[in-house]
This record gives sequence, C-alpha cells and structure tokens, in this order.
Amino acid sequence: MPTHAELATKLLVDAADFFVTLGEQNPPLKDQMEENSTVFKQMGSLLSQEPSGALNGTPHGELAGKLLVDAATFFTTLAEQNEPIKEQMMENARVYKQIGELVMKEPLGVLD
Repeated sequence: MPTHAELATKLLVDAADFFVTLGEQNPPLKDQMEENSTVFKQMGSLLSQEPSGALNGTPHGELAGKLLVDAATFFTTLAEQNEPIKEQMMENARVYKQIGELVMKEPLGVLD
C-alpha cells in the first residue's frame, strides 16, 4: 500500500505535467503555469526523498498538502468555467483535496 506521501508525490508530479500542458495551450498563462509546475515538481521531489522532513521548519507533508489543496481549488475553478471537462476536474479536485489533507496530518500513513 502506498503511503500518503507517495500518493501526494504522484499527484504533485501529475499536476506539474498538467500545468505545462495548460501553459502550452494558453500562451498568456505559460510563464505562470511553468512556475507552478516547477514548484510542484520540487515539492514532489522533497516529499519523495524525505516524507518526514521539513523546509524552513515547515513539514514537507504540510507544504505538499497545501499545494494539493491549492490545486484542488484550481481544478474546481477550471470545472466551473469549462463544461466539457467539468466532471473530470471536479473528481480531480476531490482527490487532490483528500490526499492533501491526509498528507498534512500523516505523511507516512496509508489509505484504509
């Protein structure tokens, strides 16, 4: 069974890839999406290497969880603005929020 940190790492990398694709499809958003992608990949790497570690005193799990919850909010906004992808984006938001909350509380826990 993967840990919350392992699941969160996968979601962070998936979101990073999504941001790059979104930036490529929307030139005005490209720089911001590439910056988001970089942050998410770096956090995924930190979380993967040291699930119980901390950056400037803040646990990796907490930082990663906040990014995942932010991504959930972003996906919800996309869903509200894009009917064709609404269902998928709402599902993404639900998963990202759930794993984000879990990794903040217990990075090395596993899903029941």
